[in-house]
Amino acid sequence: MGNELSGAAPKTGASASRLAALNLLVFAPVGVQLPFQSLWYASIGFAAESIALVNGATPIARFVSNLLIPPLADKHGSTARLLGVCGFGMTVASLCAGLVQPAYALVFLCIVVSAFSQGPMIALTDSIVLREARRRAVAGERLLDYGVVRGAGSVSVLVLMAAGGWFVGLFPPGAMIYVIAGVMALASVGVVLLAPRDARMGGAGAVQMRETIARPRVVVLVVLAGALIQASHAVVYTFGSIAFRAQGHSDFVIGLLWAIGVATEIAFFLASNRFGGASRAYGLLIAGALFAILRWLLMAATTNTALVFVGQALHAFSFAATHLGSIFALTRLVGETRRAQAQGWISGANALTMAFVSVMSGHLWTAFGLSAYLFMAGVAALGLALAVAAALDPRRDD
Repeated sequence: MGNELSGAAPKTGASASRLAALNLLVFAPVGVQLPFQSLWYASIGFAAESIALVNGATPIARFVSNLLIPPLADKHGSTARLLGVCGFGMTVASLCAGLVQPAYALVFLCIVVSAFSQGPMIALTDSIVLREARRRAVAGERLLDYGVVRGAGSVSVLVLMAAGGWFVGLFPPGAMIYVIAGVMALASVGVVLLAPRDARMGGAGAVQMRETIARPRVVVLVVLAGALIQASHAVVYTFGSIAFRAQGHSDFVIGLLWAIGVATEIAFFLASNRFGGASRAYGLLIAGALFAILRWLLMAATTNTALVFVGQALHAFSFAATHLGSIFALTRLVGETRRAQAQGWISGANALTMAFVSVMSGHLWTAFGLSAYLFMAGVAALGLALAVAAALDPRRDD
C-alpha cells in the first residue's frame, strides 16, 4: 500500500532493446499495409470511392477497439496477453480477406475485423514502454528514451517499405494481401515471445486520474489537436501510392517515396530529446501542425519528383512531431493506472477522425485530384488552432 501511495510504478523487467524489438514487430505490418494495401484494393477492381469507404471503415473499427481493449489491460494487467490475441485476430482476418477476394462485401468485413484486432496494438505497446520509463524514473535508474524505442518501430516500417516494392513485385497483384498476412503472422509470433508481463497497479494512478478529470479541457484539446493533424494524412495514405503510380513511378520508386518519409521520421524520433523531449510537448504538437500544412500545400502544388520527395520527407514533422507531442502531453496529464487507456484515447481519436476524413478523401480525390491536399491543409490548420489553445491554457501544467 505504501508503494502505491508513493507513486512507485511496477517493474516490467524489460530492457530497452527488448522494448525496441517489440515496437519493431508491432509496426512491421504497417510497412507493407501503408504503401500496398490500397494498390491491392485497386488490383481487384475496387473504385476510388470503394477504397475510400473501406479505408474509412477501418479507423472506426480501430476507434471502437481502442475504447474497449486498453482499459482491460489497465484493469487486469493483461497487456501482453491482449497483444497476442490482437495479433492472432488481425492475421486470420487478413488471410480470410485474401480467400474471399474480390467479393467487396466479404473483403470489407474481413479487413474491418483485421483493423479492429490490430487497432489497440500500438496503444498497448506504448503503455508498456511508458510504464517502464516511469519505473526507471521513480527508481533513479538510467532513463528510457521513448523516442529511440519508438524509432525502432519506424525502422521496421522503413525496411519493409523499401524492400516491399521489390518483394511484392514477385507476386501477382491479388497476392499482395497474403504478403501482408504473412508479415502479420511473423510479427504476432514475435510479439507473444517478447511482450513483458505487466503487474497490476493501484492507488497512485487513481489519485492522478482525479487530477486528469480536474482539467479535461486540456486533455480534450491535446487529443483532438493530434487527431486532426494525423487525419490530415488521409489523402496521402489512401491515394498516395495510386497518385505516384499515375505519375509513372515504378513500385520500387513508390517504396522509396514512402521510405524517405519514414527515414526522416526515424531521425526525428532518435533526436527527440534534442528538441526538448517531453518538456516541449506542446511545441512539438504545434510544429507538427505547421509542417503538415506546408507539406499538403507542397503536394497539391507540384508533381515534380524531387519536390514530392521533399514533401514526403516532411513526414518527420507532420507525423512524428505530432505523435510525440500528443504522447508527451497526455503522459503529463494522466495517472499511471490509466496509461494504456490514455494511449487508447489518442489512438481512438486518431482512428475516428481518420475514418471521417478518409471517407471524405475519396470524394475529394475524385473531384479534385491532387488539389484534395488543399483540404488536408485545412484539416491540419484546425489541429493547429486546438494545439495553440492547449499550449495557452493556464491550467495545462497544474
